[in-house]
Amino acid sequence: MEEQTKKKSSPMKKIDVHAHTTNRVVKGVVPQSADVEALKREMEKHNIEKTVLLATYFPHKSSGVSNFRLYNWIRDRPEFLLFGSLDFENYLFQGINELKELDDMGVLKGVKVYTSYQEIDLHSDRFADVVSVARRNFLPMMFHCGQSYSTKKKFGRSSVANMVKASDLEFLAEDNPEMNFLASHMSKPFFEDLVKTVKRNPNIYTDVSGLVSSKYDQGQVPAMVEEVKRFLGECGPKRLMFGTDFPVQTHEDSVYFVEEAMKDFSDKDKQDVYYNNARRFLK
Repeated sequence: MEEQTKKKSSPMKKIDVHAHTTNRVVKGVVPQSADVEALKREMEKHNIEKTVLLATYFPHKSSGVSNFRLYNWIRDRPEFLLFGSLDFENYLFQGINELKELDDMGVLKGVKVYTSYQEIDLHSDRFADVVSVARRNFLPMMFHCGQSYSTKKKFGRSSVANMVKASDLEFLAEDNPEMNFLASHMSKPFFEDLVKTVKRNPNIYTDVSGLVSSKYDQGQVPAMVEEVKRFLGECGPKRLMFGTDFPVQTHEDSVYFVEEAMKDFSDKDKQDVYYNNARRFLK
């Protein structure tokens, strides 16, 4: 596609705050492989210093990469940072204990919560137990916000009420001002809610990960560039981070979003989005 050939890398150093890996063959994505070695090659190509890898728990399709399986893949690779997770619906307490164990080992760098993919009451005592694990060492928490591929399958087409928006995380940010929170994927399609929420809460961030499925959604790329521009215009460059959602969204698309949306910004501002904001978010 002509649009794809225009996309180039950026020499600026980067931190990818949102990526996945697996040893199995993944259908419907651009990369031929999504294993750690394939991801490392992409990191070298795009000058990425660190990549946050997320344990994955998808009960709706009985798949994922568990905490300790991911840890074993990256335990001797300091270029990767581990965000643990858990199956909230089926193995909550086992998951909490795993997160505590990884935290005690000093290898847990954050917690990813698969809202929209799992039915999670954010105001429940059960969820408060998950937050307490992150609070032990003030680890950042990341939430899937906006649409998900499973939402339509699980809840039906009119499932907006079951999606989590950035404002749904606001009480967590207010109750835990010493912690950082990430509303992933720019909370697509709830961009207006995201802008208002980020303006109100200095410890809520977002990223450009997963705005498109790079294999199927190239026609949406220009519209997503405009949404990134709008966010930067409203909220500034200090609260947006570089992320891919590899292997779903390619590194080329993620770089393109930043480069196109920030044509009128300084290199310093771009370096904040590519690198400095993630350092601050990850502490």
